[in-house]
Amino acid sequence: MQREIEVKVLNIDIEEMAHKLESLGAVKINHEFQKNYTFIPQGEGSFSDGYLRIRETTKKSTEEKEIELTFKEVKTVDDVRINNEYTTKIDSVTMMTRILEHMGIELEYKGEKERISYRYKNQRFDIDIWDKDTYPDPYMEIEFSNQSKIDEIIDDLGIDRVNVTNKSITELREDL
Repeated sequence: MQREIEVKVLNIDIEEMAHKLESLGAVKINHEFQKNYTFIPQGEGSFSDGYLRIRETTKKSTEEKEIELTFKEVKTVDDVRINNEYTTKIDSVTMMTRILEHMGIELEYKGEKERISYRYKNQRFDIDIWDKDTYPDPYMEIEFSNQSKIDEIIDDLGIDRVNVTNKSITELREDL
């Protein structure tokens, strides 16, 4: 299991944010393209506190592809989103989707995005640009190693806290 402590920064200018990160000494660690298939629970039970996602990732530099199935157990603590992620590699989006459908778990939506990732002060920064049908505006997701780093990082980047949210992409889509 992997644990993520994350927030999203909305209303970003992609080039300006990349420049800010790089000027602070952040290292660009990845540039990839993703297809994300999100499956939302339909009833009550342990699955109702999270969701399933199939992610097909293609790295820009190598064209290497990887497919993963993840269950994200979602919790919100002190305005911060904490995800416990259970991930395994799979080899077919089509077959995994069929298995899930046979279990009564249906696809909520499919979205494609470009992701540019940086590391700064041992924290991860993902600039996400979704296809316009999934989510029209770019944002930056910040994954923290611990909650004590949040204020420091937001201050380093000069981010207006009104643009910081703990909402998931599904919740952001619902707000549109």
